[in-house]
Amino acid sequence: MKIFREIVRNTAMGAQSIDNILPYVECDKLKNLILSQKEVMEDFYQKAKQELGEEELDDAVTKPFQRTMLKMGVKMNAGFDNSNTHLASMLIDGYNMGITSVQKCINELERDGVEIPQLARDLMKTYDKDIKALRSYL
Repeated sequence: MKIFREIVRNTAMGAQSIDNILPYVECDKLKNLILSQKEVMEDFYQKAKQELGEEELDDAVTKPFQRTMLKMGVKMNAGFDNSNTHLASMLIDGYNMGITSVQKCINELERDGVEIPQLARDLMKTYDKDIKALRSYL
């Protein structure tokens, strides 16, 4: 199902983004927050992954070129400004991109009359909660 591919893609990219940002985080409190967010993201990844066949999973995972581009983008962006405000803003931007892509998929399913898996709804709530937690660093 397309929604599970989208969840796998989003959570894998989110976890990788956190891994890329971590070397620039100097505040232990922020580091612990984003590490806990990463754990939750990885849990969503595992649950969605179980719903996909091997071919669907291959289609959903981030390709090496995309991972390299993401890492370079974070390195350039965080390298110039590694303040808590900037790093939190970068993560919030990433969560917002995830919300947009998952919501588009949810909307398509609803238009087609397909039941939305609870996992997708839970992920959207988690993204909102994670953004709210990061806002305190802005």
